[in-house]
Amino acid sequence: MKIPFLRLLFTALLFSSAVLANTGDSVKVAMGDIYKGSTLERDLRIIYKAADIDVEFIYLPTERAIQAAASGQYDALDLRIDTLDEEETLVRVDVPIVVIDVYLLSINDDFYPSLDDVKDKTLVSILGARYSDIAKVYKKRHLVKSEKQAALMLISGRADLWLAPHRTYLKAKEEFPNIKIASPSVYKQYLYHYVHVSKSHLVERLEMSVKAFNQTRSVN
Repeated sequence: MKIPFLRLLFTALLFSSAVLANTGDSVKVAMGDIYKGSTLERDLRIIYKAADIDVEFIYLPTERAIQAAASGQYDALDLRIDTLDEEETLVRVDVPIVVIDVYLLSINDDFYPSLDDVKDKTLVSILGARYSDIAKVYKKRHLVKSEKQAALMLISGRADLWLAPHRTYLKAKEEFPNIKIASPSVYKQYLYHYVHVSKSHLVERLEMSVKAFNQTRSVN
């Protein structure tokens, strides 16, 4: 009779340990300074709380945040595009939290249904931006270092169209109200949350939580 009792006790202890391990998870998220003042920290708190994971946020210079998460100094990283999949120590939470729509901007009233309709136009875009690559086949493409430079090229007539995300348009129109959206969304850029490989056991829970969070936003 002692052996079945010991087995039962051992099984109960294992189950209790698993439960405690599951509810005792905590994560320190490296946040780039670019997210200061945004709603991202609030959104991630909601996501982590729903996944029953304690979370703490530490703000760092943007590039340093990547290094800190990749090295394991911190457990997770804000939101980034999927080029970080190349980092062996970072695991993508494979449900995007943010989707960025990219448009063609203009100062006239023309409207272009797709990029195929602007092959004879001069485009300006931001150097190093992932979405800029969709226009690399066009001979008349200028890459500049800042949004202000791009806006001035458009306003001065040195460019016919500016390829830019919607948030950039909203910011630019405050200073240059004659800038308009001149196309439907021509590109979608997805931003993902990443965790260090040592926290990869949390990925499935976080993915479920992000899905629920996204559904709540779409309903609201």
